[in-house]
Amino acid sequence: MSVLRKIVTILAFVFPLSVYAQEANELLHLYFSEVRAEKYPAIPKQFTLAENAKSVLGALSVYIQDSLNTVRAKAYTITQLTGNAARQSQVRSRAVDQLIQASKDNDSGNAGLAISYLTTFRKDDFGEASKDTLRNLIKRKSAHFDQLMKLAGFLELKDLQEDIRPYSQKGNVTNIRWAAIVSLARMGDPIASADMMRRVRKLPVGDDLIYKIFPDLIYSRHPDAIAYMVEVLHRQESECNTADAERPAAIPCGYRVMEQLAPVIQGYPLELDESGDVKTKDYEVALQTVREWFIKHKNYTILRDRF
Repeated sequence: MSVLRKIVTILAFVFPLSVYAQEANELLHLYFSEVRAEKYPAIPKQFTLAENAKSVLGALSVYIQDSLNTVRAKAYTITQLTGNAARQSQVRSRAVDQLIQASKDNDSGNAGLAISYLTTFRKDDFGEASKDTLRNLIKRKSAHFDQLMKLAGFLELKDLQEDIRPYSQKGNVTNIRWAAIVSLARMGDPIASADMMRRVRKLPVGDDLIYKIFPDLIYSRHPDAIAYMVEVLHRQESECNTADAERPAAIPCGYRVMEQLAPVIQGYPLELDESGDVKTKDYEVALQTVREWFIKHKNYTILRDRF
């Protein structure tokens, strides 16, 4: 048993998983000592409990500024887990503030990691200081620029529309141009939204459309985009393939679409498990249930509080 695991076991017995500033400092010191030794232990449960969030986030500041890329990366991971576990809005906002600063990390991989973690928070977790930092990153065209634009779209920073618009035009690399288009569409820009849908409707319905393009339609939250996905959901043709590579079989694309729509439609009749699969024992019945629900609820509400 490692030194860290022994200490965690003792603290869990003495403090029933609740840690305070001193214990948080000690636990983090032990954890990152093992990270420095390239042992990469599992993140202790104490770090990710709501009641410990404030103490842990406060104690993490020194590791977020560490000279080792691996230490900073683990600190970002703990920040994300701790922040999302927090119940208080100010604690969640602090986690976002720490991650938005982390998105300026000189190591590109670490910066990308921090940006990806930011997409797991709610829109109201972002304070004005974090939004201003994002504005500066956009104007400087910082690393992972495509993801930064999408983050700005999610936060509906409409004052950045004219900064982003040039990247939606011809002459830009594909991923940058597409990210600019969907970012502007998320902000409700009519020109970008029309361009997005014109491009999408030209593509054949199949696995590439469902797996590569539809996630960005979900991101856009644009009514026309969601309506097109609902249209594909109702198609009876077997235009997609099962995920089983050893036993491929043609199936309706609606099975995947019903999973993609679940997190963004209010009152949706199905729930997803932690892996993103629909909670059901019968996928055929589940798909029919969703199809009938959309027929009865033509004025559905699209949720916009998440990325």
